[in-house]
Amino acid sequence: MIDLQGRAALVAGVGPNIGQRVATLLAQSGAAVVCVDRDRETAGRCAALVAAEGGKAVPVAGDVASPAGVSAIFEEVADRVGVVDALVNNAAVSVPRGILDTSYEDWQRVLSVALTGTFLMSQAFARALVAAGRPGSVVNVASTSGHRGRKNAVAYCSAKGGVLNLTRAMAMDLAPHRIRVNSVSPTKTGPALADDGTTTRDFSEIPLGRLGTPDDQAHAVRFLLSDEADFITGLDVRVDGGTLATWGTRSYASAR
Repeated sequence: MIDLQGRAALVAGVGPNIGQRVATLLAQSGAAVVCVDRDRETAGRCAALVAAEGGKAVPVAGDVASPAGVSAIFEEVADRVGVVDALVNNAAVSVPRGILDTSYEDWQRVLSVALTGTFLMSQAFARALVAAGRPGSVVNVASTSGHRGRKNAVAYCSAKGGVLNLTRAMAMDLAPHRIRVNSVSPTKTGPALADDGTTTRDFSEIPLGRLGTPDDQAHAVRFLLSDEADFITGLDVRVDGGTLATWGTRSYASAR
């Protein structure tokens, strides 16, 4: 079992899907967790869930897309926790529009959270570690949408593609400081809420024949943060059921 005793991890974007499960799994493995979200109630719910399971968690509300917001986050973290040595960048928003319909405001909003937010949080995290002379690890949550085009997701695809190369560039910059930087690329994870209130999601393009789960992503994140991945940096782990190994045009569900 992966042991994170003595580690302190900051998880940014702790809504009830991937981020929340990452936070609870890291805590179950012994890490103290800082649950960061722009929504104060979401951060509080995640921290309460960790505490209810016997873990250690601190909720922090803040805006990862703003330099001032990120500074405030890390000031509060320093006061309440000290220096954290693990960072998970999961904060993101999506606007379901294509190139013809995406406004400048939509474009800026998506990129400011998913890409600029990842940059700002990673920079503040790395600067604190370098100043303390300590090693650490970053995991960025990318997406299969960052590897390929997808209809009606021009801003999201662009932001996640940026996250993938930002990960590689940061890994090169931070390697001399013993700070590893990797990413995971989820496919469709968890149910989607349809307009009629039902949860439905097509997974016919996923070769393993099911949707991803928050557990799938959380276990990959935990591994990359752990000492077991000590010689891994600059890598994207595709936790996608084989989605990116295909053209994405064949229905695998009908063949099973």
